[in-house]
Amino acid sequence: MINFISTFPPIVCGVADYTRYLVSRMPLETWKVTSFDTGISSASHDIPSWRSQVSYQLSLTAPRLPFPLRGEVAWFQHTFGIWGKDPVHFVRLLEHARKKGKKVVATFHTVHFQSGETGSGLCQTEEDLLAEALSSLDALTVCTVGAHRAVTTRFPQYQHRVVVLRHGVHTYSSLGQKTARERLLRHLIDAPDIPSRKRKDLERVYSHFFSPQTIVLGNFGFLAAGKSLSDLYRLRRLVQERLPSHPVLCLTVGSVRPGNDRKAQKYLLFLQELESQHDGKENFFFEHYLPEELLSSAFKALDFSVFWCGNATQSGRVSHAQGVGSCIVGRRVEGIGETLELSGLPVGETLEELAETIQRIVLHPELREGVLRSSRRYARRYSYEVQAEKHLLLAESLLRGQGLVPLDTPR
Repeated sequence: MINFISTFPPIVCGVADYTRYLVSRMPLETWKVTSFDTGISSASHDIPSWRSQVSYQLSLTAPRLPFPLRGEVAWFQHTFGIWGKDPVHFVRLLEHARKKGKKVVATFHTVHFQSGETGSGLCQTEEDLLAEALSSLDALTVCTVGAHRAVTTRFPQYQHRVVVLRHGVHTYSSLGQKTARERLLRHLIDAPDIPSRKRKDLERVYSHFFSPQTIVLGNFGFLAAGKSLSDLYRLRRLVQERLPSHPVLCLTVGSVRPGNDRKAQKYLLFLQELESQHDGKENFFFEHYLPEELLSSAFKALDFSVFWCGNATQSGRVSHAQGVGSCIVGRRVEGIGETLELSGLPVGETLEELAETIQRIVLHPELREGVLRSSRRYARRYSYEVQAEKHLLLAESLLRGQGLVPLDTPR
């Protein structure tokens, strides 16, 4: 049995969702989760039988593993957003799990490989943590080939413990774009937290979204300066210049992560910049939390889902967009760039390059079909169902003393 040491819903966190997606594809008898006690009720789990599988016992300030810790494999999910910059608590938990006789695995979700801080491409905080953590791990999984290369270049003595286990992709049923766009726009028009003037903007131009000539690009999710959402409005202008006969609209929807007032203050100027982009005609921005059940419709509603992050180790939003069959374009950088390239999805170094790519796809519809076919192949190969099975295979190989199975590591 695997015991995932991780955040878990109702905690709002990308890794919490990732862990939930994984275990939902695993037999109940194969997993447990040990999560943080935040004082938030866990009664909101969408599957009641999970309540007995998840233990909320970790302290936020000085976490200690519970006794007894069930499961033969302790599998830690790591991002610095969960465990902080100081590695002391995380490393102590690894050592504690090892002393309990567990096989110890960690997934490092946010490992860079194009940072200029170190010669390997890792950030300095990542390198410092790995230097302390690797000796306590039976296996370290990373989500990208670039991260694997960076870690094994800096720590060649541990390369036999490092394996690529790619981020899972959602599997959604077929959804028509018209239906998806209607669902998204109606949700925004009816949302009470959106200012009435913006809702009226949408009602006024509603029919424009359904013109066969209209192109809608954009993105959704929690807001952060590193996501460079304001650049999407510049991209819209560049695409419009290249396609004057096609009305081009930009739509972004997002909110600051709930419960983080400090970050809300930090992003105040960023929010003001996004608000200034909204003109209610061609450029639309809504500060609003899109519920998870609407994400598939939201990404399907776009003609182009644009990922132009400046700091992009990985993205759960990409897995939603890819799973529903959205045409994704993005920046050739870090983990998102690698994932899009492996998926056969368009990437660029500059917005101008990306605008030219979008122009070609619009003018030559067969290119879009080829791109989407390639993306669907990737989605099937790395679906959450497939990736969950790989977690179980890795755990089994460790328990049998067989060493690491190759999983997604290139030969």
